[in-house]
Amino acid sequence: MKKILLVIAIALFGFQYTDAQVIKGTTSMKNNGDLRFGAKASLMLTDLVGKDLVDNTPAAGFQLGGAVEIPIQDEIYFAPELLFSLQGAAGGTDNVRLFYMNIPLMGKYYITDQIAAEFGPQIGILLSDNLDSIFVNTNSIDVGIGLGGGYAINDEIYLQARFNYGFVKVIENVRAYNATFQVGAIYYF
Repeated sequence: MKKILLVIAIALFGFQYTDAQVIKGTTSMKNNGDLRFGAKASLMLTDLVGKDLVDNTPAAGFQLGGAVEIPIQDEIYFAPELLFSLQGAAGGTDNVRLFYMNIPLMGKYYITDQIAAEFGPQIGILLSDNLDSIFVNTNSIDVGIGLGGGYAINDEIYLQARFNYGFVKVIENVRAYNATFQVGAIYYF
């Protein structure tokens, strides 16, 4: 597990050295048609939803990581991200905390030069959790879908809001699925 985290950290820090490889295109505020790399941070409201849950409430979480914006056509971009996410739920006497490496594979459509809609799948790899009981088995993979949008303040700062819903049970034999609402920003180098 430590080797995986080390490789991911090296890859994220390596993004800053790859911005010399730019593909020039049209000019607009959205991104000038360039391949761009950025750093992302988000605050999240996370929850576990499902029929088998009682007395849980949303919990605060966060995301940190990197983002790429790859031009496909005039207003259409492929926007994958690599994010470390603290998720879970509150309720009862215990809080469920899940630490994921999430990989959203978003498509981005710029409606205007500043406003974009986003949609796509997300894969999550569970890195750790606080459910240490021998009676609780958590799934190591989460697969979900994301829907959201954003606003480009300028060429470097992109504000973003997104809702993600998971389709894989977080805890085996319990109908409990990840659901997150996030608000954050990407700073493009």
